[in-house]
Amino acid sequence: MNVSVREPNGMPLDGYATVTLSSPGGLHLTGSTQGNSTATFPQILPGEYDIEVSAVGYKTATERASVFGGGSSSIVYVYLHRENEGASGSAAPSGTLMTPRLQAEVDKGLDKMRRHQYEAARLHFEKAAKMAPGNPDIQYLLGLVEYTEEHFDAARSKFQAALAIYPSHERSLISLGELELRSGNAREAAETLEKAYQANGADWRTHWLLANAYVRQKNYEKALPHAARAAELGKDHAAPAWMLLGEILVQEEKREEAKKAFETIVRSFPNDPAVPEAKNRLAALDKAAVTRVSDPLPSPQPATPPFANPSPGAAHPWAPPDIDSKEYPAVQDVACSERDLVRRTQTKMMHQLGNFEKFLATEHIEHQEVDANGIPRTVREKDFTYLIFVEHPRPGMSFLLEKRDGGESLGSFPTSLATEGLAALALSVFDPHYEGDLIYKCEGLGSWRGKAVWRLRFEQKKGAPSRIRLWENSRGTYPIPLKGRVWIAASSYDVLHIETDLREPVKDLELTRDHLLIDYGPVNFEHSGTTLWLPWDAEMFMELRGKRYHHTHTLRNYMLFSVETGNALAKPKQAPGQENQ
Repeated sequence: MNVSVREPNGMPLDGYATVTLSSPGGLHLTGSTQGNSTATFPQILPGEYDIEVSAVGYKTATERASVFGGGSSSIVYVYLHRENEGASGSAAPSGTLMTPRLQAEVDKGLDKMRRHQYEAARLHFEKAAKMAPGNPDIQYLLGLVEYTEEHFDAARSKFQAALAIYPSHERSLISLGELELRSGNAREAAETLEKAYQANGADWRTHWLLANAYVRQKNYEKALPHAARAAELGKDHAAPAWMLLGEILVQEEKREEAKKAFETIVRSFPNDPAVPEAKNRLAALDKAAVTRVSDPLPSPQPATPPFANPSPGAAHPWAPPDIDSKEYPAVQDVACSERDLVRRTQTKMMHQLGNFEKFLATEHIEHQEVDANGIPRTVREKDFTYLIFVEHPRPGMSFLLEKRDGGESLGSFPTSLATEGLAALALSVFDPHYEGDLIYKCEGLGSWRGKAVWRLRFEQKKGAPSRIRLWENSRGTYPIPLKGRVWIAASSYDVLHIETDLREPVKDLELTRDHLLIDYGPVNFEHSGTTLWLPWDAEMFMELRGKRYHHTHTLRNYMLFSVETGNALAKPKQAPGQENQ
């Protein structure tokens, strides 16, 4: 086994670390990292191991690692965080709980913002902040009010307050980065936006802002890839990104590539305000005698359209972006194999479920319709006893069947929309029976809540009806063409997070959005010291027949029945929310 110790950005640790490897069977080995910050433990047998990594100036990290047989080498990646670094918590802070009264105050504040009544909005958000001082979203909203009124120092203070509570709070990082850019602090803006990218990935707008930050520093080499990704991801909004890309390519003396960028604006965005300037740039480039465009590279202002002062819609998006509208950084010196990653994750899942026949949990469901402004309406909720039956048709294979007490009919749910199959989704993605229906692509080694992860994209093959996700109504059953991304622990091959979207809209259902995300976490059971990775929370965002819906599912109080012990009931040692990942 090789243990590769890395900085949070995935680069090899700059210095030495001590690595301790132990197992329940009594193995205890200690080594130090050598070249490329890797510690080597030869001739390690397949099984489960605990790894502890320490280094001067860094927090000690612990990981559970799975070593597989078959002769393949095992590399475990461990990320170390500096002692002065903010918490890389595995979950949002406890102050994020939205009670009905708190939600009402937030909704009132957002409504006032839409009406440009900023002082009234500030009063509602301040009242909400007193109700929930540990909620970073409310600090962010207070910052948004100040930013909209161009009170930049006050806005900076509120965004920083949100980040003090939750260091990876995405909207606060991006807004703070944009604010620094508007204030002329390009270096600080780039540092903040890079933190947002490393922690949460980046959509086209984040890439566009990063490109601007590096342009301001005349660092065109770093600006170029961000501008290119902004142009690629931006689609209908990408004209400013293409313009910026063209300007950077001019400075890099890549004239033909610059011409293509300006031509794209003229051809694909004929009504955009950037078209006249793009034509001017093309005319200048066509003059053979001109060795450099006459006008210097401008310093694009993020305050200009389409990035005028933030709107409440930006503060409260009704649903996450499509999985293909966002990308995540990957470690450049680490390769991965889709086949190997699928096999190892598949093996880990089947091994965990092999000795159990039934799970029980308490499921809390909340349903909300979402209005045209992205504001959720009244919450309708209900609790169920959630039963998961584990079927073992043959050794090494498991299927999950899910049922709720009183949940067989739509009348038992808060609304006429009922959901099943959340617990089985990740298992289905890696099920050998469904594997031939999907196209897998390993997107590399990255980070999820401070942990090293493999990211795997999957998509339903054209012409292969979906067997993983189905919609059913009075007219029949409809297969849902899926695409998605899975975050897999790089040490243990446990599934940490999964997100799915429609590959394309389902016209027969008038279903245009079906975004699902599920968080998984460890549940420790008293029986034999068993730890299983099970769903903790799920969210669904649907747009059906022009109406928008938001569902949340929370699973707690797990209990299980073991095959080996004749239906012996095992309870978890503590609630999943108290576990450390």
